[in-house]
Amino acid sequence: MKRKVIFDTDTASDDTIALLLSLEFFDVVGVTVVAGNVKYENEINNALFTLEYFGYSHVPVFLGASRPIRGIWRTVEEVHGEKGMGRLDIPKPSKKPENIFASDAIIELSKKYNGELEILAVSPLTNLALAYLKDPSIVKRIKKVWIMGGAFTRGNTTEIAEFNFWVDPEAAEIVLKSGFDITIVPWEITEEAATITDDEWSRISSMGTKRSNFFIKVNEVLREYSKSTGAKGSVHPDSLTVTIAYDNSIILESVKKRVDVEVCGKSRGAMLVDWYDMTKSDIKAEIVTKADSSKFKKYLFEVLSKA
Repeated sequence: MKRKVIFDTDTASDDTIALLLSLEFFDVVGVTVVAGNVKYENEINNALFTLEYFGYSHVPVFLGASRPIRGIWRTVEEVHGEKGMGRLDIPKPSKKPENIFASDAIIELSKKYNGELEILAVSPLTNLALAYLKDPSIVKRIKKVWIMGGAFTRGNTTEIAEFNFWVDPEAAEIVLKSGFDITIVPWEITEEAATITDDEWSRISSMGTKRSNFFIKVNEVLREYSKSTGAKGSVHPDSLTVTIAYDNSIILESVKKRVDVEVCGKSRGAMLVDWYDMTKSDIKAEIVTKADSSKFKKYLFEVLSKA
């Protein structure tokens, strides 16, 4: 039986591929949309369209926070394309979102699937933070939270901050101090293990399936942007995080430490790791420090090669 998950997303390019992987690997009982990558209305359309396009119209979509807790952020269309789907101009989806706020849906689904539900948090953590603030007992009902976020020393948005933590560091701080069972996949690990090189891009392009063609189209702008920063190809952090959640053996090395987030000044969004256990806190997260790139890409290629 497939594990039950909520896919929490600021839907753009790699998020859509991570969503496709989630649908393949898990029983996705809900998709929750949150402010982040691109204009909120485009994120909604991207999520609805992706589900519809791949035949998962039955999966409910819940609309969440349309801004971070403090509302200090910017969207990054230069990374994902004008509407977040590379250069793919998608039609208006016929599928509609549900009439319940995402944080409330997270609470309700945690009650329905008490002790089973996992959260694939590949976006800013606003929705989950709001759910926790409304109902702190949710910590006891949610089995696991998988977070793509944070950076050790090199951010992708500021010198030190990764985008998801930078968009809503207050939400990240709340979630990380809540007591959830958390695994974090930081930015540098995704650069090392989830960069699709030119040869691998060509391999995907040559598959000629509906899924592979979609991958190429929605990630074209991401690839160009990634390479402009010195990367060897397009970087796919959300897809790596989802695949790690599915197969934990992709984690080659990890540490369990207390993690906090800087919420002030020029270092806003920085991930703070208590390497020496100075606070003696019992609330710790597993931080992935090395991942199996070959195993991740094997899964990705298998899913994309399917008709």
